[in-house]
Amino acid sequence: MRDAFVQTLLEEAKTDPNVILITGDLGFGVLEEFETALPNQYMNAGVAEQSMLGLAAGMASTGKRVFTYSIGNFPTIRALEQIRNDVCYMNNPVVIVSVGSGYSYGSQGYTHHALEDIAVMRALPGLNVVTPADPYETVAVTQYLVKDRKPAYLRLGRSDEKQINSEIPRIREGFLNPIVLGKQGSIIFSGSIGVNVMVARDILLGENIEIGVYSAPFISMLKPESLAEVLRRGPVLTVEEHSMRGGLGSSILELASTHNMVGRIKVLGASQRDLAQIGEQDYLRQENGLGVQSIVKGIMELLVN
Repeated sequence: MRDAFVQTLLEEAKTDPNVILITGDLGFGVLEEFETALPNQYMNAGVAEQSMLGLAAGMASTGKRVFTYSIGNFPTIRALEQIRNDVCYMNNPVVIVSVGSGYSYGSQGYTHHALEDIAVMRALPGLNVVTPADPYETVAVTQYLVKDRKPAYLRLGRSDEKQINSEIPRIREGFLNPIVLGKQGSIIFSGSIGVNVMVARDILLGENIEIGVYSAPFISMLKPESLAEVLRRGPVLTVEEHSMRGGLGSSILELASTHNMVGRIKVLGASQRDLAQIGEQDYLRQENGLGVQSIVKGIMELLVN
């Protein structure tokens, strides 16, 4: 996802001098091509995320479309006051880009586990929280965000994520992206955990259970008609590499409640039982209830109850 974002942003920035990229002293080996090609549209703010967001908001207020770049919690929770006051309250067109969602940097310990960021960012007024599923979807949402003028939070995986979409999808703000349709219910997921979701679907298909799968690239601005269409197809399991509080599942439950939708919804997220855990992403997913078998169990419980 990271590489797809950088390459897409570079191509867009070459034709739009108002596109600016600011890094918080990260991305070495990733951002050099952008820096070399467009030195006047690139800046390193150093290890000073609060200042980076204040700087980005100031530049955005002059008509620039500014993307800030850092890892996991650093450009979000560390700079929350600046995002709230300078970006959201002033409606400045800044895109906060966070690389390393969920357990992507699991070996670095809990300081690098990004498991509360959606909840925190979704609470801010007017901020469009965007979570692509794979590199193809990352290309689509990056192209969209360059042209959009709303403040946004772009939550990316780390690198080398598998493609889930067969091609670059045509996305619409607020709408779910259907990966495959099903007859007996659906799984809605956000982010790179979709790889596990697709494996779980294959296992269920082997048991003659046909489940639909949808990516949710837009979490904070999900359209009720999009969710209603999925609920008409049966029960829904939401899956996210994030805390169960305040993320994708919470957003969907809020939307269903607000619009009096009828249907069964179950939320599956990271358990966070042991914050001292350190390990690779797949291991931490398994240990925190996001392994393939946990997803299979989650949808089966919905179908039999």
